[in-house]
Amino acid sequence: FGSSRHRCRRRRRDSAADGPSPGSATAAAAFSMDAGSNKLVLTQRVELHGQACYDLWLRYVWIAGGGVLPCPPSVVQQGDPTTGVGNIKAVPGMVREEILRAERGKFVEYHIKSGPFPVSYHRGLVEFVADGTCATTVTWTCSYTPLCCCGLVVEGLISWTLGAYLSNLASRALESTGNME
Repeated sequence: FGSSRHRCRRRRRDSAADGPSPGSATAAAAFSMDAGSNKLVLTQRVELHGQACYDLWLRYVWIAGGGVLPCPPSVVQQGDPTTGVGNIKAVPGMVREEILRAERGKFVEYHIKSGPFPVSYHRGLVEFVADGTCATTVTWTCSYTPLCCCGLVVEGLISWTLGAYLSNLASRALESTGNME
């Protein structure tokens, strides 16, 4: 993706001592994000204002699979239509993810509820911070603990998948506003 606004910035944080990112949703979410043995933080600038970016993320990434998966996830349980709270989806491989808490335009917190993904803990926090220029910085933090001997594979899968979701979200936002380069 040629434009710098399509590039995903990645920070890997392996220690709970790093603390929560500035502006994190709540102290409880920050604690949840420090419970895993590994943490991955990715950021992406998206050319949509906060609530519109949140709505696109919920529809395009969470529900439709963000153009990454070979087939879209299936909704197992409908959640709140505005925030997505309570939504449970099954992604290929029968992994189920659930939105635990959310505030429209601000954040979504989710976890892997069940399935054969090789982790003992997986929690994600997606934060949306409008920058005042009709754009939003999306920060996706994932805290996870891989099963024994699965660390590199899990890290690679999570990093690639979340990075692709964010990049595709930015591209979809440009398409939806007619600002294609």
